[in-house]
Amino acid sequence: MMSSILKVAKYAAGMMGLVGSLQVGAAPTWQPFEWVETEVVPGAGAVKSGVILPIKVNGVACYGQLDTGTPNTVTWHQHVATEQTLKDFDIEISGRHRSVKGGSAQVDVLRACKDTLIATIGNAFFDDGTLTLDLKNARFSFAPGSMLEKDPMSHPFAFPRWAGNEGGHIVVRIGLPNGAEGDVLFDTGAASFGLSALTETDWGAMTGNAPLRASATVRTYSVNSWGKQIPCYDTTSAGSMQIVPGVSIANPRIAYCAQESFKPGQKLVALLGLRDLSDRIVTLDYPARRWMISSPTSTPAGLR
Repeated sequence: MMSSILKVAKYAAGMMGLVGSLQVGAAPTWQPFEWVETEVVPGAGAVKSGVILPIKVNGVACYGQLDTGTPNTVTWHQHVATEQTLKDFDIEISGRHRSVKGGSAQVDVLRACKDTLIATIGNAFFDDGTLTLDLKNARFSFAPGSMLEKDPMSHPFAFPRWAGNEGGHIVVRIGLPNGAEGDVLFDTGAASFGLSALTETDWGAMTGNAPLRASATVRTYSVNSWGKQIPCYDTTSAGSMQIVPGVSIANPRIAYCAQESFKPGQKLVALLGLRDLSDRIVTLDYPARRWMISSPTSTPAGLR
């Protein structure tokens, strides 16, 4: 969703050597990812704004941005032209293979793929297993099947499919800064955001009706979303939000970006990004529809 980065710099030469294959029944293996840091708010300095995974496309080492706000398996960053015959591309992440369609643009990009963020990776890629993100230590793992089904520290999430037959969206209910509860979309593509209201009404409810204009308490800026500049606002809430029982954020930053193109298939009040979770471990068990937030010293049973 808030995918603002089209290319990344070359990473350390040894990074890909750490990537190992993962077989069914094997213990999950941590692998590194890269945080992309950009200045989202002018003058506020660089912040973590994207999770970049090492991937392989037809065996060629590349990079893909993780975006749980996207239901699809893969969204190519280069336009797939209308062609009579599309080609099959094998995408591999942490030993998990998916076959997706692409065109000549993807063939061209593969020639220099190590310099390029080639695609966005969405929920459908991982929906038969468990994805774990150690955000503090910039590493991840994927294991086939369920890891949290019987874990008492995990919590349910909904996985609606609003359009099409591929993938779904991760929807969780949280305690909002105004004391109410609301359904939010968990969106790693909004990595630099904490809680981002989806409508002016939701912004007003969570901020005490702060005006949508620059002031002593409200910042204004714009972000690049799929090539379009989107006006945004943010402020500090006087309350706190409870993401799951035991994980509360005091005085969270509340944002609102006027992105009219995003129309969820149900009532949501906000996007939940990674800003307030960047020192945590987030585990997403797609088969069991459960998730867990833990500290780096307390990991899910399947990773201990």
